[in-house]
Amino acid sequence: MSLSLLVTGNRGRMGQMVTACAEADPDVTVGAGIDMGDSLPEAIVKCDAVIDFTLPGFTDGLLSACVEHRKILVMGTTGHSDAQLAAIRAASDLIPIVHAPNYSVGVNTLFWLTRKATEILGPGFDLEVVEMHHRHKKDSPSGTARRLAEILAEVRQLSYDDDVRHGRFGDVGART
Repeated sequence: MSLSLLVTGNRGRMGQMVTACAEADPDVTVGAGIDMGDSLPEAIVKCDAVIDFTLPGFTDGLLSACVEHRKILVMGTTGHSDAQLAAIRAASDLIPIVHAPNYSVGVNTLFWLTRKATEILGPGFDLEVVEMHHRHKKDSPSGTARRLAEILAEVRQLSYDDDVRHGRFGDVGART
């Protein structure tokens, strides 16, 4: 049995990587690859699952289409508003959704280690997340840095919204 994928954001770095990996697997076909501005309804009907690495501006339409057509959704897009995150959670009651800021084994190990280190070190240590990216990175803080800060806040029983400070925030454009 072959799995047919729709890769959204297929012209971006992660979309290209996902497409290349899928094309190397004989049990997976990339039925379509689209980017923001391309026609979603036509492509989504033909796939079994959607892998999304676009931008938050694409999420609302994609989420609606996935729910309407009962498609599995794997999201790597970050920078969603609180309303979008609530919509993603609500849609996950209707369709299978996996949503993570980073899918690498190394970073997910870092998430686990961050939680453990924060628990072990206790409140006597100050916490700070500093990130550095290639100059084409558009969102800041990145989804990975945001998740690290969320973990720190959870362990310390702090409010992410009230207690976390950012030097840069939002879609800040390409770095120069």
